[in-house]
Amino acid sequence: MLFIFLGIVFGLLGSLAAFFITYEEYQRHFSDNKKVLRHSLETAAFAFFIFLGIAMLVGFIFDALKF
Repeated sequence: MLFIFLGIVFGLLGSLAAFFITYEEYQRHFSDNKKVLRHSLETAAFAFFIFLGIAMLVGFIFDALKF
């Protein structure tokens, strides 16, 4: 349960960072703001689920090893 909570917290932080970095960079390359926002949100969602998945995987491994 702790690893899911940590995955959500760090997933939110990672997704916010990914959103802002992607938004800033794509604004320089695309003139359509809707396209920039959509790509940035997709990147943020991907980063969130990666962080959450890694935290859950580590939690299952630690649980299996009785850490």
